[in-house]
Amino acid sequence: MFYTDLSYSKYMDCASCPLYQKNIFKYRQYQKGMVIAGERSIQNTIFFLMRGEVMVNSNEYPGTVFRAGQFILQPMGTKADYHVLDTMECVLFMFERPQKVCDERYDKKVALAEGGQHLSFPHPKIMDMCPSLLIFMNGLKGYLMDDLLCSGFLKAKQTELVYLLNCYYTLKDLAAFYSPLFRINKSFEYFVLQNYKKVKDVEAFARLGGYSTPTFRRIFKDTFGEPVYQWLLKKKCEDIQNDLLNSSFSISSISEKYGFESLSNFSHFCRTNFGKSPRTLRSERKSMQGE
Repeated sequence: MFYTDLSYSKYMDCASCPLYQKNIFKYRQYQKGMVIAGERSIQNTIFFLMRGEVMVNSNEYPGTVFRAGQFILQPMGTKADYHVLDTMECVLFMFERPQKVCDERYDKKVALAEGGQHLSFPHPKIMDMCPSLLIFMNGLKGYLMDDLLCSGFLKAKQTELVYLLNCYYTLKDLAAFYSPLFRINKSFEYFVLQNYKKVKDVEAFARLGGYSTPTFRRIFKDTFGEPVYQWLLKKKCEDIQNDLLNSSFSISSISEKYGFESLSNFSHFCRTNFGKSPRTLRSERKSMQGE
């Protein structure tokens, strides 16, 4: 006989394990009437509403009500207010960038997004959970309530979730759903390219954009594919080399322009990054030009 009313205990203490992982999936429950104001997403977050009803007010979903069986995406850095209209349960999935499980389908989704076919929508889509996704989310909710937070296990569930989204939803729907990420990446990229020469360090760059430093670092790596410090160093090298080879500025002026305290510090930087002193670089330019 198959018994369905048996209770089982978890015999592993995941909280004491070094692989304990709190920031991939989270289970949350909120009572009717609660207001969560000014909540900022520190990672890209998909909200799967398992029960109840909530009104969200954010740039992506202004004054929007979503209900049990639906899910929405709030991109990293977004501020939102949540008004709980009916006691709610939700599962949160947090990630830095969409996971690629099928190259062909992923590339088509990106092409749709970058082509702009869906970006004319006034707001991103509210998605409905299909039956297979509902079964998955109910199972995951049980694991989270049991505090089964092994990172290996949750990463496997993350991959399973991405497969379900990939298999049961159209490319057009997925492109529209993920549209906030593409919009933020584009606007963030524009902000970085317009302002990177105005700042001296990562902390000042983050403040200029109104971000905390950790959030700025995460969005930057998600957008440009490398750490902000590494990118800034690369850009600084490109700009210095361009000034040395193609401008009429004196070496002393170039050193001051890029904030070096002395010519010796500037020379050390050039030797470290170009293998040559600034004077050698400039003299090579002159010899190539026949000066």
